[in-house]
Amino acid sequence: MLNPSLPESDWGKGAAQPFLSIVTLSFNQAGYLREALESVIRQKDGTVEFIVVDPGSTDGSRDILAEYGDGVDTMILDPDNGPADGLNKGFAAARGRIGYFLNSDDFLLPGAVDALKRQWTARPGIGLLLGRAWRVRGDGSVERELLPTPNDRSTLASGAATIVQQGFSFDMDVFRAVGGFNTANRSTWDYELLAQFAAADVPFAIVGDRFGAFRLYAGGISGGALGEAHQRRFDADYQRIHTEILGAPIEGDVMAFLMRSRKRKMMSHPSHALHRLRELALPSLTRRRFNTDMGQSQA
Repeated sequence: MLNPSLPESDWGKGAAQPFLSIVTLSFNQAGYLREALESVIRQKDGTVEFIVVDPGSTDGSRDILAEYGDGVDTMILDPDNGPADGLNKGFAAARGRIGYFLNSDDFLLPGAVDALKRQWTARPGIGLLLGRAWRVRGDGSVERELLPTPNDRSTLASGAATIVQQGFSFDMDVFRAVGGFNTANRSTWDYELLAQFAAADVPFAIVGDRFGAFRLYAGGISGGALGEAHQRRFDADYQRIHTEILGAPIEGDVMAFLMRSRKRKMMSHPSHALHRLRELALPSLTRRRFNTDMGQSQA
């Protein structure tokens, strides 16, 4: 078991080592990049380090990054061998005790940095913090709240786990100990990282705070923009993770396994199913809660 030790510190008084390193991987998502950058920069102080990696955008993203240079601590503009490699390069430059990564088409919620400081300071023995996030549409309007489940070997192996990438953060010593992201994984590198944590029995905590927003739209990777080739890579990576890391090979088709997993999730986490039913029955309540998180007027 990896047992991280995060000493209590007064994060607000300019500790030499940053509390939090946020890494954003930017690649040809200029339409959303400003929102992602500003969502972090608005919350930055001396305890937060912001690193942006762009391996070669050609859609104007580089020009946008140049505008925000003063708010970004480290800019890495070298070519990479895929998203996992780019994230590893970002975290290799990180000095913070805690790591968090934000996609350039997603955004950090107002108050997220303060909430992360509060939760990590209250839990010095953990290596992984699992929080919530909002799922939003391409235009930024809210769809639903995403709730994480426990991140342990059995939950992941059975398919009963819900992964909320925009809600999780990790102790950087633990991240380094498991080797960071697998650069050969081009489809589900975040899931593999969590599987590595689970296989190492990394202590985790689940909290009710919402830290980020996940944007799901037709042009994004999660929206299916990369087509059948990406799906084949996903199937191969997912099967390999379950076989080599979790020790639980998937019998048959991966997508069929994931469809069956939906029932397992409902049975294992009935409160999550009830939460979703309330959202479907009262969408106006979901919008009000999201607007509150965003600091918007309810009028």
